Amino acid sequence: MVLAEMKLDPRKIRAQAKEDYRRAWLETAALIPSKGGDYTSGKGRAHPLHELAQKVRKAFLDLGFDEVENQLFIPEEDVYRQYGPEAPVILDRCYYLGGLTRPDIGLGKDKISEVSSIAEVKPDGLKALFREYREGSIEGDDVLEEMVRRFKLTTDQAAKILDLFPEFKNIKPVCGKTTLRSHMTAAWFPTLSAMQDDMPLKLFSVGLRFRREQKVDSSHLRAHYGGSCVIMDEDISLQSGMDMTKKILNTLDFGDVRFELKKATSNYYAPDTEYEVYSGDIEVADIGMYSPVSLAQYDIEYNVFNLGFGLERILMVKDKVSDIRELLYPQFYSTVHLSDRELAGEISISASPATEAGRSLAESLKKTYTEYATDKSPCSHKAFEGMISGKKVVVNAVEREENSMLLGPAALNRLYVHDGSVYGLPEDTSKLKADVSEVVEKGVKADFTFLDAVAAYIAYEIENQVQAGETMGFIQAKMAKGPSDVNIRVSSKARRFIESNNKRISVKGPVFTAAEYKVC
Repeated sequence: MVLAEMKLDPRKIRAQAKEDYRRAWLETAALIPSKGGDYTSGKGRAHPLHELAQKVRKAFLDLGFDEVENQLFIPEEDVYRQYGPEAPVILDRCYYLGGLTRPDIGLGKDKISEVSSIAEVKPDGLKALFREYREGSIEGDDVLEEMVRRFKLTTDQAAKILDLFPEFKNIKPVCGKTTLRSHMTAAWFPTLSAMQDDMPLKLFSVGLRFRREQKVDSSHLRAHYGGSCVIMDEDISLQSGMDMTKKILNTLDFGDVRFELKKATSNYYAPDTEYEVYSGDIEVADIGMYSPVSLAQYDIEYNVFNLGFGLERILMVKDKVSDIRELLYPQFYSTVHLSDRELAGEISISASPATEAGRSLAESLKKTYTEYATDKSPCSHKAFEGMISGKKVVVNAVEREENSMLLGPAALNRLYVHDGSVYGLPEDTSKLKADVSEVVEKGVKADFTFLDAVAAYIAYEIENQVQAGETMGFIQAKMAKGPSDVNIRVSSKARRFIESNNKRISVKGPVFTAAEYKVC
């Protein structure tokens, strides 16, 4: 496995990328290990949704259905052909596909001069490349590679040249009239039309459907999986379809099922042929006979029975789960159970100095702040004098404002975890209310204070700024309104636990800690 010291520093990398993206992109490649561990052993875990999909596929195949892959992109006109007057309200739940227009890029004298300052590129050659891109003979993601190949450039040079043209950055998406499949039926009609010479047909498909839901919650997703089958034949009837539905659902471990006629029939089904299918009190599927009117729009000459169900719905019923998001995206929504001690272990100092000199600076800062905490401001106390990145650096703990103190009153607060909540409180409980005192007395205490985290941040910043060539600077922490203001990280797992249990994070207060440094 990768050693701990090889762990990336996202905060530092983001700062580098913000200053100079290309330089950061090139330099951070050195952080990738040249050798690593062996990851070829072990057995992985399947996602429950795809395990169910395999079971659904087997059920259909064992009952004589052929598997097909239906189209994912549905032209708007197909929805009108299937739904008739109902189409506009159906399209309201569909996602329309859009794309970026390809701009006409000018290459005037000033721009040619800017390009020449980066690399020698013949203007006519660059104009030709941009023209081919606009006309579609070169794909957008091939432009950079094509510039490198044609003009013998480095990747960095090509990227810098592209960055000279704001036309690339100002492209706006334009929507067309193609939709993403919102229901499998939309794709069945073209498939049946193309295959109706091979009668009778028993087909199934398992795949994604996209719905433009107004919100995502425990029962609504914008992308979900559907299992769907069709039977096309002269003699297929609704009763035949119901018998097949029972067999399929029984294979999926649903017992007695019942059929309830829908009060309002979708237009692509024939009147009074659309039924909801229930197992107990739970709706698990929808069935019906396609309307001859909709079939006629595709020159289909035979009757068609359709069964459709959502895999997520079936999984929720089988696993007795109330929030569909927990099933599909456990990495974001799974219920987390943490004791106060476990929760405290999910809280840490975010950024820390990487070198021994930087760590020594952090310790010196803490000592100086603590020793002179109540000094009246403005004031300045030398905290460190030593070598950082091969340069002699002097660091002073300072407070520039008047009528204050070197250290803000909340700087010595410590983190406590009590009953699933996180608090930043002073260790002296004499001035705290009784319920707050209980947090300090009974809570799990973190092994660092606000000052520990802030001193680590100041040392981290000085270390990086000196390494980057800065010769002086001023770094401070002001009023804390949350953990990140004092360089404290609460893991995503901990936050998920806290939010899902309606607990709180109260890390706030006047920290007002500052330092200035100078390279001698």
